[in-house]
Amino acid sequence: MSGLVGRCPAPYRGWMDVDAALALVTAAAGGAATAAGQRAWEGLLSLWRRTTGRPEPQPVDPGDGGSVRWLVDRMTQQARSDPEFASALCRWAGEHHAVLTVEQSAVHNTVAPDATVNGPVIQARDIHGDIHFR
Repeated sequence: MSGLVGRCPAPYRGWMDVDAALALVTAAAGGAATAAGQRAWEGLLSLWRRTTGRPEPQPVDPGDGGSVRWLVDRMTQQARSDPEFASALCRWAGEHHAVLTVEQSAVHNTVAPDATVNGPVIQARDIHGDIHFR
């Protein structure tokens, strides 16, 4: 998909291109089990129907990788040939980017049941600043 059709229109220009927007299609499928992910997924399918004038390309199960790849391929072709669709896809990605990125970067911290820990344990995703033990 690299180098597809270039940059997204303002206000997404500078941090989002069409390739990145298409990558979020897969993230939306992966996040469809959550309420926010489901809204993003439904919004994506609605975008497809509105901008192409066609019904959903085929029943797409967000849990089926093959189905999702098929949808990404169709959307890639559409974005290559239709700048209006590419712009709408960028708008969709801009609206849902934060929730999809957060949902796809979840961290699951564990300490094995048979682990021996002799001191403090820190488990985190993002740490901004110092950590001090007393």
